[in-house]
Amino acid sequence: MIITEQKPFEEVVESLQGCKSVFIIGCGSCATAWHTGGETEVKEIAEKLQGVGKTITGWMVVEECCDERKEKRDLRAHAAEVAPADCILVMSCGAGVQTVALLHEDKPVYPGLNALYLARIQRLSKADERCVLCGECILAKTGGICPVATCPKELMNGPCGGYKDGMCEVDPTRECTWISIYKRQEKLGQLDQFAEVKGPKDQTKRHHPRRLDKAAA
Repeated sequence: MIITEQKPFEEVVESLQGCKSVFIIGCGSCATAWHTGGETEVKEIAEKLQGVGKTITGWMVVEECCDERKEKRDLRAHAAEVAPADCILVMSCGAGVQTVALLHEDKPVYPGLNALYLARIQRLSKADERCVLCGECILAKTGGICPVATCPKELMNGPCGGYKDGMCEVDPTRECTWISIYKRQEKLGQLDQFAEVKGPKDQTKRHHPRRLDKAAA
């Protein structure tokens, strides 16, 4: 799940400074599950924007805001509400905002959320970063624990010399990632993998922007 947070309302209002009328789009996937951009949150921000003098022409929650096909489908159904809006406010991650923007070259599109990270969900109020989409997954060699996402230093071999009593030097409230990897691989009988020296990350696989066209492969 992509973890998001709502932008401060003052920042949203500043973004919409030149807009008298606004259409709002929420995301029915990650932002709904994380309670930052679902139906409830869209209605709440619509009410707040009306309170500062904005006209809300309408709103919708797309099943997955980053899916251009679903976005197009739902926007057609709301075309009469989108047309009079001066701009569009999108309550989703950056991918969703950009998807809407690409479909509306004639209207300003503004984000209502900040996208933070890709997470493991422990419960719907607690999540931790588990993947940075690096393009070269090494979980097979690290007991299913990613040091790139969970070690503040992104060490490919560890632990570093700064850990103390098994806890991280940078964040003493959490166990050192490489201690966690050691314990898991010890339990699984995979300490040979722990002892294996891992080479540096191939950062060319982490370049931006990345593209994928499976049909052309």
